[in-house]
Amino acid sequence: MLPGRKIVLGFVFLLFAVLLILYFQTTSDEKIVYEGNFENDCNLEGDFLSCAGNELYLDTQNPSMTGEGVWNKDVSLSPGKISWNWRGEDLDNFSLWLKVTFSNHKSIYYVAAGSMNPQSEGEYYRDQESRRRFSPSVTIAGIPLSLVERDLVEDYTRYCGPAENVKVVSVSAGLGDNSTRHRNALKISDLKIYG
Repeated sequence: MLPGRKIVLGFVFLLFAVLLILYFQTTSDEKIVYEGNFENDCNLEGDFLSCAGNELYLDTQNPSMTGEGVWNKDVSLSPGKISWNWRGEDLDNFSLWLKVTFSNHKSIYYVAAGSMNPQSEGEYYRDQESRRRFSPSVTIAGIPLSLVERDLVEDYTRYCGPAENVKVVSVSAGLGDNSTRHRNALKISDLKIYG
């Protein structure tokens, strides 16, 4: 083999190794640290709310019936990206939101387009000197009914301040049908948090 050819092959091999290392570094940055399997984590409040596999859904089965429910999961995760898929059918006077609560009592509500905002305005808690404090919630409304991807650090920094030493302590979802004229079928699936 000619010496020039060995140099070219060595250079190509080195370039391939560098590209391979860069690929694994970028893909490992978005490792899934929590994946919502609603069937196993089925902590529900509400009559018409149900879990099946990776799907949380509310279906009153009848336009004249109304109902709502909340799902909650306690976690302890560093904030990263979050994604989920939500959809609905025959929508009227409905409520569909996902809430992320942080270790410093701040929370962000992601509210579906066309949905009513959640009832909660924030959280009361006791500080280190046992004084009662109030932390208002942030509501980001108008999120389309489809696959959603959000950066929790970016949203937290924009609406709550620096995201240093903050952890995600719970994730909640609210689904509600308040219409007596339409049968609202609401679904959330594929909930994932990346680290």
